[in-house]
Amino acid sequence: MNDKSLYYKGFDTITEIDDFFDRLKEYAEENESGNSVYILNRPLGDKKYSYEYEKAAVILVPKHKMLFLDYGNNQDAFDEYVDEFVDDTGHISDKYDYMQVLGRSSKWRKEFVVQMQYAEIQELSVETLLAQIKLPNKESVRKGEFLISLLTGSINDIQKTGIDYPETVLEKIKRKIILFDGDQTRFIYDEPYQRRITIQGLAGTGKTELLLHKIKEIYTHNNEVKIAFTCHNKILAENLKTRIPEFFNFMKVQEQIKWEEKLWVMSSWGSKADKNSGVYSYICNYYNIDFERFSYSTTFDVICQHALNDLKELEMKTPLEPCFDYILIDESQDFTENFFKLCEKVTRKCVYVAGDIFQNVFDSEDISKVEPQFLLNKCYRTDPKTLMCAHAIGMGLFEPNGKLRWLTDRAWNDCGYDIRKNGRYYDLYRKPLRRFEDLEDINISTLEVIPTSHDKYFAQIIQIIEQIRLENETVEAEDIGIMFLENINVNYKLAKQLQIAITEKFGWEVNIGYESKEKKKGALFISNRNNVKGLEFPFVICFMQGQLTTDLQIRNSLYMMLTRSFITSYFVLPDDEEEKLRHVIDGVKEVNQKGYLHIQEPTEDEKKRLDNVMIKHTSIHKSQRDIVEEILDELRVPKKWREKFHSIVATLYKEEFDRDRLYEIIQTNYNLMD
Repeated sequence: MNDKSLYYKGFDTITEIDDFFDRLKEYAEENESGNSVYILNRPLGDKKYSYEYEKAAVILVPKHKMLFLDYGNNQDAFDEYVDEFVDDTGHISDKYDYMQVLGRSSKWRKEFVVQMQYAEIQELSVETLLAQIKLPNKESVRKGEFLISLLTGSINDIQKTGIDYPETVLEKIKRKIILFDGDQTRFIYDEPYQRRITIQGLAGTGKTELLLHKIKEIYTHNNEVKIAFTCHNKILAENLKTRIPEFFNFMKVQEQIKWEEKLWVMSSWGSKADKNSGVYSYICNYYNIDFERFSYSTTFDVICQHALNDLKELEMKTPLEPCFDYILIDESQDFTENFFKLCEKVTRKCVYVAGDIFQNVFDSEDISKVEPQFLLNKCYRTDPKTLMCAHAIGMGLFEPNGKLRWLTDRAWNDCGYDIRKNGRYYDLYRKPLRRFEDLEDINISTLEVIPTSHDKYFAQIIQIIEQIRLENETVEAEDIGIMFLENINVNYKLAKQLQIAITEKFGWEVNIGYESKEKKKGALFISNRNNVKGLEFPFVICFMQGQLTTDLQIRNSLYMMLTRSFITSYFVLPDDEEEKLRHVIDGVKEVNQKGYLHIQEPTEDEKKRLDNVMIKHTSIHKSQRDIVEEILDELRVPKKWREKFHSIVATLYKEEFDRDRLYEIIQTNYNLMD
């Protein structure tokens, strides 16, 4: 399968050498190296850089020198173009403190810049050309990637990536230079070509980060603009509002943020008392239409439909003036189509919608019906083998009679898999990623399943930490995350025991995440599953007290927890059904050894059963009060308000209950509280 995300051309103009660019595109999409190809005529990220000479391009490929190519046969103009481009790159390097790695442009130009006339190379194959400009050693390769990151706007924190070349595997991966792929670059820098742009991606593909870059691009290149950034949850909205100034500072944005004048960050609903508390409340205030408060007899979807009807009635009398130029929606799987249509109705230019494609798998949607303009299926946080194992455990694929979900071939492709069929068996492959190339030549398990008796959980976890320390001499406390599945007393008690023991035995500070609600530098992290979303660690230790049942909320949570690591995840679970777990253990070992999933295809009858499974997070193995407490934990509701929510739920749900409905009621009430 061709990988279209590995090629980016930064200009639309037709050139005399488009056939050569097509050959570069073919190379990028078909080569097995995972190397991207970027073709630019100016540095991205700042539109102030422009050049008179239009018959030149810069070709950037990791592990190779910067190739400046002249196809206009004007040597003087070309030389001036190269001089100006290199000088501008030097200014960008200084702006982001890269000079401490690269030095002045007069220094790195000799090592990393090659100038050629198109006539010299037009008969060469792409492979032959790249062989001529290949960088000679790992230090120069690293510096070359720093240059590519500058020119593509994929800015890395020089303090985190470090100046010197990392020697250990742990340091190589922690300090890997992150480069946007072609799809990510297109999303950030290309102008929208329709009213709604949809991004679907796996967890860890950087959707929120891309939205932040898009906001920065729109904000800094438009003097008069109104941007709204929204999500379902007001707590997440508050977190995003904190992240944006930090991100702008990191990206060296000089302009001060004009909150609620040029940029709004708010939840989707809001309250009538504060028009800036939600997209819906802002729309109601702006167009003077009725604001509907929460009630138990309706949903946000219905309320959005009512607002749409009101706006259509207004439009029959007078043209509707948009209240925003752009709206960006994060975690779109939390919304329905009516909210997207409402946003489109009030937006002048474009609505960007970003969601988790794999979440749709667990919500029993046919993900092939979703046709995103940008499909992000490379999880840059997690090693592909870990991701494969986590998908298989989450969907029950290792268990011969216990599959919980099966995807169509197109859906497997959408989730980033290449399929090779052999009879009734599927071999599912994921392409290697640059971040994990240093793991390929060493024998390391990216996921280990460790059945353990309940009374030995404490000793087992301490032993895993000792093993990590022994095998990784530069490991630090903050490199390890410990997380547990069930919100039950035995797990909270074990977390406290581990906190004391780890501090005494290893001299490490321990951060209890469900209390601090954040990841702290220099501290080992311990938390329940409710406070780990979005976090990553080199090593993760996950444990559960219950059995590996068919409860899909449990499976989805395990998938989310196991994919927090970027080197190894350790999965500790009860050993009283070890024989039942044998297929899981063997399946994980096979993925670690072979690098792909080997799975038997379900029969047609089995597929019908799986298609009819309503994958809802009903959590039938927990009490209603436990579920409400979990939701309150997820929403970080203060203890003083919790009994009030329990009373509301007890009044509404005397018999059967639905977790999604409970979540909506609790979240909506909490959003409306001051």
